[in-house]
Amino acid sequence: MEIKPKTGKVISINRFFLIFLTHAVLTLIGTALLWAVLLSAASIFHVLVPANAVERSISAWCETLDGHSTITPEEIPSGADYAIFDKKGVLMQTNLKEDELKSARKMASQNIPGDIKRSGTYISLRLFTDSQCVIVSYRLAARFSSPLLRRIFPNAELFFFLLLLFMIIADMILISVRYARKLNRELQKLAAAADRILQQTLAFEVEKTRLLEFNQIMDSLEHLKADLQCSLEEQWAMEQRKKRQLTALAHDIKTPLSIVTGNAELLLETEQTGEQREYSGFILSHARQIQRYVTGMLEIARPADSPKGRCEIRKLLSETAENIESLGKKKRLSCVLTAENLPDTLPVSKDGLCRILNNLIDNAVQYSPEGGTVFLSAHVRGAMLQICIKDQGDGFSGEALLLAADEFYRADPSRGSKEHFGLGLSIAKQIATELGGTILLENAPEKGALVTVSLPLSR
Repeated sequence: MEIKPKTGKVISINRFFLIFLTHAVLTLIGTALLWAVLLSAASIFHVLVPANAVERSISAWCETLDGHSTITPEEIPSGADYAIFDKKGVLMQTNLKEDELKSARKMASQNIPGDIKRSGTYISLRLFTDSQCVIVSYRLAARFSSPLLRRIFPNAELFFFLLLLFMIIADMILISVRYARKLNRELQKLAAAADRILQQTLAFEVEKTRLLEFNQIMDSLEHLKADLQCSLEEQWAMEQRKKRQLTALAHDIKTPLSIVTGNAELLLETEQTGEQREYSGFILSHARQIQRYVTGMLEIARPADSPKGRCEIRKLLSETAENIESLGKKKRLSCVLTAENLPDTLPVSKDGLCRILNNLIDNAVQYSPEGGTVFLSAHVRGAMLQICIKDQGDGFSGEALLLAADEFYRADPSRGSKEHFGLGLSIAKQIATELGGTILLENAPEKGALVTVSLPLSR
């Protein structure tokens, strides 16, 4: 089934990047034109002095020097540097820097012809009067007309080059961010659909993107969603049939079993030989064992409690600790309760959480050694509340770590019991899942089994 996007034209990824490149090139051309306009405006409004402006001023000034016996700094055109020497080569006045002054001294002392020295864009001019040798230096470069701007930006050409570079980089960043956001919006649709399918939240409509290749993936996800939904519905129906059959079987067994148990109890009240009493005791003992087995089957088939409601977690933990010590009286068990930074309430039904904890503490008491300790702790980890129950028994075997939460799994002899049918952990896991949580089975580093129940702090 192909679903078309709600808005916009569908394009390929190649076309998307072609549009991006075209937009980028056009933006760069526009930026270059804008820069050229700014440069022209700076020249028109005399913000920027042309590169040959100083040269023209000096040429015009030189034509007025005929007959001058001396030259003063005030006469020299603005924008030019100078060094004034007497006939003996003694420096009289200058505004040159130290390294430039060395070149000026050398030029003034030269007797070889040549009154002009060029070094790249830097030009030095040698002038003579009756009593002086004047070196005038200037640079063939654009400069700002404002003295303030010249102090801040001595090299106007470098300033405008850096301005152009900044405009180009800024444009590329802006256009890249714009198209990255467009691409990210389409990717978010893909990620959202995949995440919902992963979480098995299938009651949603797959929203198509504006990219052809992404839509092909969306089509695959749509088919996957439909297949998964059908599979989950079939699984749910099968589970319901299983529970109905299990409930019916348990109820069918319960009635004749009650008759057997009742008659066995009556037999024990009659006069019997020792051998007969022994056989009657066996019948009663095993009948009661089967009754516990049937009760466990009914517990599995029992509908889940509604996750709605709130539970006072501190109070429930205190009651659980008391239950542990009560159940473990024969074994002289003690309970250590630790609670850290707990919320006042938890958004789950008290009955559901009680069923989880009761099944877990039953296992902990069952496998704890005489005089041992059961550790009950609770703490917040991120968005989850973790409740840990640890005993001092032999711990889980490798097989039990994988299968202990399965229905009717019986542990190995080290954790086995005639009265234990492997239902407790299975029931606890089932309820925890229905409440939006998980159960983790581990072996404690020191010794014993460690079961961790994780439940969400909010729903």
